Amino acid sequence: MSARSIVVKTVLLVLLIVSGSHQVNAQFLHPKIQSKETTIRRVVVMPAKVNVVRDSMKGPEGMAAESDELSTRVEAMITEVLSKKKNVTTVPATGASAAGDDQQKYTVADFQTKFDDLLPKIMKKRSDVKKGRFSMGDEVLNLNLEKGADAVVFIRGEGKKLTSGKTAFRLLVGGVPAYLRLQIGVVDARNGEVLLYSDPVFTGDPTTAVDRLRKALEKGFKKLPEVKGS
Repeated sequence: MSARSIVVKTVLLVLLIVSGSHQVNAQFLHPKIQSKETTIRRVVVMPAKVNVVRDSMKGPEGMAAESDELSTRVEAMITEVLSKKKNVTTVPATGASAAGDDQQKYTVADFQTKFDDLLPKIMKKRSDVKKGRFSMGDEVLNLNLEKGADAVVFIRGEGKKLTSGKTAFRLLVGGVPAYLRLQIGVVDARNGEVLLYSDPVFTGDPTTAVDRLRKALEKGFKKLPEVKGS
């Protein structure tokens, strides 16, 4: 097999597996955002759930500590990108007292699960976000968010890190490179409508990515209108 054929097949495989049947770096905005009826100025970023595995010649294995670290980095980077590129402020989830902390944790966990249940439906028909067809319902008010929060950001993701042996094997015969793909949903803090869905993706080791992650997120929020003024 020629080197050119290997390159072509690898590119096609990457597009098929990393981006699935979808366009990469796609963004879908609710009509209220498109028409500027709704403006996202302040958001609460929920704890991210990003899972990365190490792919070796023996097969994939979990990377729990690295997944936790990457989840934290993705949260922080989203806050940075929204602030610097869109003038969107991140606010704390709640000012609840210590007595209510446990209940708040249960409530947050419940809504994380609700988003997990909704996500497959969004991914299946992402363009329906532009028709305003997805919502988590006004139960989102039970999150007891800080007053003034416009939206809640939910983050999911999966990635793969290759060992040196698997990297060498891929260069010889082709295959999917290391990558990270995210699924980001921005939900109205008052009525639960899904205002934005984005699924940025990049290739390369996700556990060490900083600039690549930032650039992917900047593309992932490109269509979100920038907040003008205070």
